[in-house]
Amino acid sequence: MRKLLFLFVTALVAVSGQATASCGYEGEAFAVGQARNPGSGALVYCEYHLPAQGNERRVLYYTPQGHRIAEKRLSGVNSTVPGVVQQDYRHGEQRIVQPRGGQVELRYRDAANSGWEVETLPTAVVDVADAGFDTFVRNNWSQLSAAQTVSFAFASPLHGRAIPLRARQVGCAGGGQAQKLCLRVELDQALLRMFAGDLYLEYDRGSRRLLLFDGVTNLLDAQADSQRLRIDYRY
Repeated sequence: MRKLLFLFVTALVAVSGQATASCGYEGEAFAVGQARNPGSGALVYCEYHLPAQGNERRVLYYTPQGHRIAEKRLSGVNSTVPGVVQQDYRHGEQRIVQPRGGQVELRYRDAANSGWEVETLPTAVVDVADAGFDTFVRNNWSQLSAAQTVSFAFASPLHGRAIPLRARQVGCAGGGQAQKLCLRVELDQALLRMFAGDLYLEYDRGSRRLLLFDGVTNLLDAQADSQRLRIDYRY
C-alpha cells in the first residue's frame, strides 16, 4: 500500500532568479530541489525546475555525479491537472497524464520494452495530477491554514485510477509554525491509512512556496524501487 503515494510528486512553483545545486547542471533554473537520504543525509539526486516557456515547463533530474537520469515535461502549469510526461532514462519507466476533451488519459509502462497500461477517467473524478498539487494548495490556502482537512482525488498513472487523498495542517517539525504552513498528505480512507505511508510538506507562509518534501518520491531508485527521501527547495 505504500506505493499508493509513490506517484505523488513534489509541487513546482514559478520563482525569480537563478538557483544552483551540486549535481552538475549549469543552466538557468527557477527552483532547485536537493533530494537526500533522511537517515544519512547523503545527496541522492537534484531536481532542476526550468523557467516556464509559455504554458510549459521542464524538470530535469541529475545524480550528484552529474548524470541526467530523468526528465519531466509539464503543460498547463497553473492547472491542478496539468499534462505530464515523465521518463526515467535508466530503466525506461514512463508516466503520462493527458487531460483532453472532458477526460484524463493515464498511461504507464515500467520499462522501455514494456507495453503501455492505459486508463481513461472522466475529468469530474480527477482533482489533482502531479505538480498540480502546488496550485491546489494555493487554491485551498485559507482552508488549510484554518486547520480544515481538504480531500481530493489524485490521478495516478502507476495505478490507472484516481487515488483518494486528504491534506491537513500539522505541527511543523522543529517549530516555525508562524512562518510555515506544514501539511500531512495521506490516504482518505481510514482502513488503508493503517498500511500506507504519508507525506510531510512545508510551505513558506509569505511566498506560499514549497520548502520541504518528505516522503516517497515520484522518481524510482537505480533498481526501479520506490524510495523515501527528504527534498529541500531553494529559489
